[in-house]
Amino acid sequence: MPTLASIHLYPIKSTAGMPLERARVTQEGLAGDRRYMVVKPDGTFITARTHPQLQQVVATPVEGGLQLRYPGLPPLALMEAAFSRAPQHTGVWGDRFTALHTGPDADEWLSRVAREPVRLLWLGEASDRFREKTGTRVSFADGYPLLLISQASLEDLNLRSDALHQMSQFRTNLVASGTIPFEEDGWKRIRIGEVEFRVDKPCSRCIMTTVEAGTERFNALKEPLATLTHYRRGEDGEVYFGQNLVALNEGWIEAGSEIEVLERARAPVYPNAAPKKRELVCVAREPLARDLETFWFEAADGEPLPDYLPGQHLPISLDIKNTRVQRRYTLSSTPERPERYSISVKKLADGRLSPWLHHELRVGDHLLAAPPAGEFHLGSERRLLLLSAGSGVTPMLSIARTLALRGELGDVHFMHLCRSEADIPAASELHAMAQQGMTLTLILSQPDKHWQGLSGRLNDDHLGRIRDLQEREVFICGPHGFMADAANRLTALGVPAGRIRQESFGGALLSVARPHQAVQLRIGEREFAGNNQGTVLDQANKQGVELPWSCRAGICGSCKQTLVSGEVDHPDAPAISAAERAEGKILACCAVPLTDLVIK
Repeated sequence: MPTLASIHLYPIKSTAGMPLERARVTQEGLAGDRRYMVVKPDGTFITARTHPQLQQVVATPVEGGLQLRYPGLPPLALMEAAFSRAPQHTGVWGDRFTALHTGPDADEWLSRVAREPVRLLWLGEASDRFREKTGTRVSFADGYPLLLISQASLEDLNLRSDALHQMSQFRTNLVASGTIPFEEDGWKRIRIGEVEFRVDKPCSRCIMTTVEAGTERFNALKEPLATLTHYRRGEDGEVYFGQNLVALNEGWIEAGSEIEVLERARAPVYPNAAPKKRELVCVAREPLARDLETFWFEAADGEPLPDYLPGQHLPISLDIKNTRVQRRYTLSSTPERPERYSISVKKLADGRLSPWLHHELRVGDHLLAAPPAGEFHLGSERRLLLLSAGSGVTPMLSIARTLALRGELGDVHFMHLCRSEADIPAASELHAMAQQGMTLTLILSQPDKHWQGLSGRLNDDHLGRIRDLQEREVFICGPHGFMADAANRLTALGVPAGRIRQESFGGALLSVARPHQAVQLRIGEREFAGNNQGTVLDQANKQGVELPWSCRAGICGSCKQTLVSGEVDHPDAPAISAAERAEGKILACCAVPLTDLVIK
């Protein structure tokens, strides 16, 4: 049974929300919701789309006014009786109307938050804004009086997204529980408590949803929009999440009340290209060497796991302190035993996830995983050199274990470099494989005095010991420097470059910040000094050059411009095609200048 799980009020547009157990619903929305709005001195509204720090402002209704709090500033009490109530023309998107000025104290306080001069406006007892589209007065909300999202829909998103999302990111008023994901898409009329609501349309989403909960940061991956774009995108190009409501009468609602569905409609169908991650449960842990641990997983739902090839990696996601951490660990298990996956993880002193796995992950704990992937895997070749260092041994273990089960180790040379005997991974298993015919070479960089094998760093003498070296398919995995050195030595010894495959173990490569450079931007008749750091839209807005915009995330296409001359850094975006890019079109919210620009 659908139930109203929680109610949320946002006294000031774009600031933090507050939970309510009970609320009065009016034609304008929840009583007290978005009755205030921050504007520039000329009345232009501002939001967390451009000023994400606004979401850190906590506005608490008190008798006769509001109390405002923000980290690093003293609290501010605003009393309606002291408001100047001077009328000021303002607007929200295309709606133009009049609101009332609060006073200089609020202006000064919020200007420190916004880091530029702003004013705080109040709607007064009744809104002066009437929307023909909804047939009702509306507060300072973007377009509709109320928004509803189900908890199941958020959970469905979190099974697909590369980030962990909180309901607060979507700034909904009403949260439904007891539904299936996106059941609300098919509601047309509902009743909660004393109030009947019309479900008007899906809510299109913008860059504001990417402000990470509890911070002033935009998500670097543009999540959740990046995921929503792949499975909640309409034919109009907009991305939808949640349903806009209009109250058909006034009355009270309470958290915990039943949501009675009075009328249903056909739910829209969105193309789905965002598969869910699988939930895995840890069923065993196994020490493999010093600071190297194997974690065994099975599917939490008991269904078969996706197939994989020896050497491929498993993308995993762990939610730690309300943050989703992702890594790709090579599967050390063998596909010949498909009921379990295993990853073998080296604990790194400066790592984030590997120490957590070693110290915190217990048998019975769960994590999320995408299907195994990667081009570094065993094919039809059987004359192999498996060359690894450190934790780069994991794909080699998967390959060797698979060949061992198939009885095909006779022409495999397994060469591994590590620090000491305590660091040799799966030592007894490797020696058992050597008994099956695999050639095993272990090289220690810091052996003790009893070590009888090879030592030092990889050199030509080590490689020269390998029989039929030039005829082997070579798999290399380990630190970047090791792989580069090994590949250079192998090619110098006559191994064709086409037979050398490499897999890197060193973490994700981060984008390198470009050195600051001044550029000149000309947009229409306006010319101003800019830089190669911010987007065209951000820089234009700061100079008072108004360009059309809406989502600020490359989804809606409102800010599309023509680049007459110059170069920009422009990531792929849903709202612009390759053909348009070739014709000189850019999205001002995505394009970052690299040189002087002329735009029309």
